[in-house]
Amino acid sequence: MQAYRRYVGSAIAIVLSLSAEAAHAAVTIQIDQPSAQFIESETIPVRVAASAPDDIYYVEAELEGLLIELTPTEDGYFEGSFDLGELGGDLPDGPHVLTIDAYSTLGDVGSAQRTLYGHAPPTLGWNVQPNDTLTAGWRFDAKCISTPPYECKSLRATFSSADTTVTLVNDGSNPSPVPGRLYVREAQHGDRYEIPSGRTYTLTIEATDELGGVVARTIGPVHVERSPRLTVVQRAPGAILDFDATRFLFLDHRARLGIFERATQAVTWLETMQQGGGAAPLSAVYGALTWSGAVYQTTNAYIRAWVNGSPYTVAGAARLDAVNADTAVWTMNDDDMAIESYLSARTTQPLWGRTGSRSPFQADVTARNSVYYGVYHNPWIRGPGVRIGNHEGNLQRPITDGTIIAGRWWNGRTSSSYLYTADGEEVFLGDSITGTSAGLLVHAGHTGFLKSDGAVNQVWLRTADGEQHQISEFATNSTFDQVKLRVGHDGLSDSGEVLFLNDGKRYIGGPGAAPEEISTDLGHGRWFDGSWYVTIGNTLFQVAGEEGSPARLAATAALTPEDGAREVLSTSFTGDELPDAPVFARDLHEPDALPELTDGAELMGDGDADGGLSPAAAGCSASGPAGSPPGAAALAAALAGLLALARRGRPRS
Repeated sequence: MQAYRRYVGSAIAIVLSLSAEAAHAAVTIQIDQPSAQFIESETIPVRVAASAPDDIYYVEAELEGLLIELTPTEDGYFEGSFDLGELGGDLPDGPHVLTIDAYSTLGDVGSAQRTLYGHAPPTLGWNVQPNDTLTAGWRFDAKCISTPPYECKSLRATFSSADTTVTLVNDGSNPSPVPGRLYVREAQHGDRYEIPSGRTYTLTIEATDELGGVVARTIGPVHVERSPRLTVVQRAPGAILDFDATRFLFLDHRARLGIFERATQAVTWLETMQQGGGAAPLSAVYGALTWSGAVYQTTNAYIRAWVNGSPYTVAGAARLDAVNADTAVWTMNDDDMAIESYLSARTTQPLWGRTGSRSPFQADVTARNSVYYGVYHNPWIRGPGVRIGNHEGNLQRPITDGTIIAGRWWNGRTSSSYLYTADGEEVFLGDSITGTSAGLLVHAGHTGFLKSDGAVNQVWLRTADGEQHQISEFATNSTFDQVKLRVGHDGLSDSGEVLFLNDGKRYIGGPGAAPEEISTDLGHGRWFDGSWYVTIGNTLFQVAGEEGSPARLAATAALTPEDGAREVLSTSFTGDELPDAPVFARDLHEPDALPELTDGAELMGDGDADGGLSPAAAGCSASGPAGSPPGAAALAAALAGLLALARRGRPRS
């Protein structure tokens, strides 16, 4: 039975044909088990219903000369099982007839038969795994491997996204290089592929053989992005949540969170996320790498950290709000208290509190661990020794690069953006017709902002020398490419290039030049260490120039798998090893979207409830690059391009 033992637990639905024949019509038999047509384990359970006008007093089952008695159960059935070890532990391929005989007290006999096959269902092979991203030069293919002497009759692979379904089918009409097998492969015509780019799919593969045996697998999420402007740098063992020059923070399809060392490919497993039982979906998991390890939000409302090789519970019933360097800011779930934690020291101190408040708190942390924050019902941006900004509407989010500070105020109709320079000057940037707080970018003295042209939002840039430039000029709204914990910082380069999204595409634009399309809007784009990168699923890409450019993270390039034919066969996978993974349903574009308010002043405060911070003149002290943590000079250099992180906002309740 070696050919079929590894398929124990495979779910196979078969329409069964059985013949029942009674010596006297007075005895009838119905076979409930075995329910499958194929012998799939070393034990074959038998369960039948037998009835007659008088009592049934004896029921037996026979298979290949082995006879067993079926015993009555309380629910009126007769049950037993065959141990194939008593038949030598192996049945030859082909049909085997199971016979059931039932005897009544009056001597009547009924018989029924079912044909079972000593045969494993087809084996599937395919070349993608959950969280993979199909890239240029990598075409999907799958195969059906039959169990002799039977042949595969059909093979079907279906890619399903929110708006597209693509099915690849081989019904046996295509010639096969190996008798009995079937293959499907995605077609490619020039630079056009059969599976559309820029989408996340759930893949279902199904095969049948000539006996009607069916095997199916579901794999997901699978992403497709084939832009010629994206070059694969490296792949992680799961979906990438954050990266730096040496590490990935990732979440795999088994709900395991880990840190992947990019040079050695060693994995440190941090935690397996709770699923079911009221836990949030896996899409609720987010986190960031820190100097000392990582900090992250779990599915059961805990904030946990991995600090210098040890696990650490930061808080329970809380939401991770902002992270940078070695500092995390978080709020209690009831939104009435905000706290900052110094992760390496495992110490905390309160930032803000107001009993009974349901006012969303939003913060930003500089590379020097300074915290700037705002509360939705108050109009001020708070920071070390400063209170700036006092405008109509509700403050959505402060963002700072340590030198300049920016914020947006929402009045129920428009969001008004203001900038505060290191000299204390307030600069009005413009109004946008959206309630999202993810409408500002700040980096290296530059500010990107959304500004309405009267019909839609366009992207604008204020350079470090104070000049303003319109970057986009599209007929539809442009947005910034932002995700949780990185709102406000990823989309600006050191020289003031702006990364943004429009109509399903990702662009890079700058003063005096038309924006360049670099990819679809799948995943997330980010400026890091002197270059643009995009993460999609488990794949880190570098954005190449129009004529290509060398990878800035070249130290790990040798470990990058070839972006081509990769074969991953399912023959060694069981149901536990490759579960049907859920598709991450994340809105990666505007994580801080706020509700459209009918009354912009509904949550506005009428006084200073922050408790302890006194008013100060507008402006803040300029701060430079982050200080190096003890013993981590090399990592600090790699992190020089990382900027302040800020969490997504939450709608008021």
